Amino acid sequence: MGISINIAMQMARNAHFLEGKTEGIMLGRQKMHFRPKWKNRLVQSLRDELDIETTEDELFQEDGFCESFLKTIKWPALKSLDFSDIEGAEYVHDLTKPIGRSLRKKFDVIYDGGTTEHVFDIAMAFRNVHRMLKDGGVFISCVGTDGWFGHGFYQVGPDVPWRFFGATLGYDVLKCCTFNRTDREPPRDIPDPTLSPRGAEHRYDNPQFIFYVVQKRGEKRKYPPTIQSHYVNY
Repeated sequence: MGISINIAMQMARNAHFLEGKTEGIMLGRQKMHFRPKWKNRLVQSLRDELDIETTEDELFQEDGFCESFLKTIKWPALKSLDFSDIEGAEYVHDLTKPIGRSLRKKFDVIYDGGTTEHVFDIAMAFRNVHRMLKDGGVFISCVGTDGWFGHGFYQVGPDVPWRFFGATLGYDVLKCCTFNRTDREPPRDIPDPTLSPRGAEHRYDNPQFIFYVVQKRGEKRKYPPTIQSHYVNY
């Protein structure tokens, strides 16, 4: 679980979705995964693209974690939830099990920077995110989507934000895109695949992340089944 330069820029570009949010968590405490030569490149990219004036000392804290970076890009302070407290998580919970009452509707921001793909019962992990979010809360996820064979249990496709969070749970999908793990290609926006032939199938030449932002719009008394876009009209 960590933040590389391409992930860092996506997080900074989408910070506006978190204005007014105050209580959040990250799933697994995120580290800044940067070689020394890339640190100054992040400083320059934030300044040139987003007019964020900062320094390496402001972005990178000594323990390697990301709280200083989040503050710099105007994200709210995030505590962490993890399987254990080995990395200082404030909340300890196994995401394969339903969360307890103390965590229900507790947070208005949840960030998944590469945790859910490592949870074997990934559907329960997503349901826990839904239960932990307040109405109006925002979930941001950045996980592997193509070409990273063996990294986690799963590679996530666009039907997760569009068909599960959007169609089933009734969330607003505010952003959905893919971007290259290492190269500087611009992100590729992914619209709702429901009405596209064969959904959003696409073949990439290099390993990709999917980055999406969804916002909760209350609870339903009953939820429809989650059907992948490819099979909606069957």
